Amino acid sequence: MNQCLPVVPKQRSLLTSPLVLAGAGPRGLAALPLAVLRLQSLLSLPATAELSELGARSAEPDQRMAALQNQQGGALVALEEDPGRWLPVGTRWAEVLGAWRQPTLLLIAADDAGTGLAAAYTALLDRSAVPLLGLVQWGGSWDGPARSCEGLPWLGALQPGERGAADAEVLLEALKLRWQRFTSL
Repeated sequence: MNQCLPVVPKQRSLLTSPLVLAGAGPRGLAALPLAVLRLQSLLSLPATAELSELGARSAEPDQRMAALQNQQGGALVALEEDPGRWLPVGTRWAEVLGAWRQPTLLLIAADDAGTGLAAAYTALLDRSAVPLLGLVQWGGSWDGPARSCEGLPWLGALQPGERGAADAEVLLEALKLRWQRFTSL
């Protein structure tokens, strides 16, 4: 072995089980596909199917969640439907996530960050007993002091593409701390 070459350890994801990324409102849902790709890259995760693809499209939400729970290792999975939307089975996705104790991140579009949307979705997920790891702002300028005054579990901002490397590092560190706290319970 050549002693001059640095040994680079294989990068591992901090996630040890699946994490759902849900979008808040129409803009959050629209940003979901790009945000999932960006987070998967930052977390060193393989591409994962959307929650709807884990079971047949006609499958009950509990069947989809069972398929998600059966995945080995860390995964980031998009919930491509509004967590507050009523499902044909008479419940909401938020209640399903809560019943399965599924760790979840909530994606908030930058245009919605300063509105009541973030608080409303946080309250919905809290009421449904969803283990909400935090809120992620998608795009725009990150106003940390303003977000911290809201009393919501903001993790930081995520920018499309390769922009915002410093913001991404802050977000990943905050997510790591929340994930460690969640998994140690």
